[in-house]
Amino acid sequence: MNSEKGQTFPLALIALAVGSLVISPFLGHASSVLTGSRIYGQAMTEQYSCDAGIEWALWRLMEEPLLTTSPDYDSTPLEPIPSEINGSSFPTTEIKFVIDSEVSKTKTLEWISDPGWKYVYWLEMPGSGTITLAFETQASHVKVWLDQTQVYNKHGPPYEELVLLVDPDDYDFIQVQTPSDGVLVTMTITTVYPAAIYDIRAQKDDTSITARAEASYLGVGVISWQVE
Repeated sequence: MNSEKGQTFPLALIALAVGSLVISPFLGHASSVLTGSRIYGQAMTEQYSCDAGIEWALWRLMEEPLLTTSPDYDSTPLEPIPSEINGSSFPTTEIKFVIDSEVSKTKTLEWISDPGWKYVYWLEMPGSGTITLAFETQASHVKVWLDQTQVYNKHGPPYEELVLLVDPDDYDFIQVQTPSDGVLVTMTITTVYPAAIYDIRAQKDDTSITARAEASYLGVGVISWQVE
């Protein structure tokens, strides 16, 4: 068998040379990846915190739709509870009134009139608003009561629209009587609630989110959401 002494030494030198060329870029890449991951993780944590700040402000508006409607203030700071989230301080969250608005919902009811009873509509209003009643019927007479107070008494048709300012804390129901027997009555109820449009801004370190929302007693809707 031929002697193999000294044949591995060149191979070791080649491996060492190749390793010196590969290891340095690899370590640099690994360091960059770790640094990037840390920065990305920090940025995502900040963004999630700002998301939580915006969501918390939206929840506040659901509880109190007209939280602040004064154009005299640039912004109103909101004090969150709890003051910490994910082990760090809650993002700085501010809300700014932009402009008044309004939202509405419409319901149509139909029934056959009976001179011996009154149609009762129970108010389903989460807050104060304006109710408009519009009647379509060939009944000879329409009477309307807000609780026990008569607010409309019209011989017709045609019948005008009836506009009522209603606070659910003061009134429970609307009664309608059409003293004509067997006549179809269609009543369209349009409820309009005051609303407000707000800009909400949450900031955590180098990240901030601004959202525009419309709030009313019917709910809160997000118009836009921007990460800065």
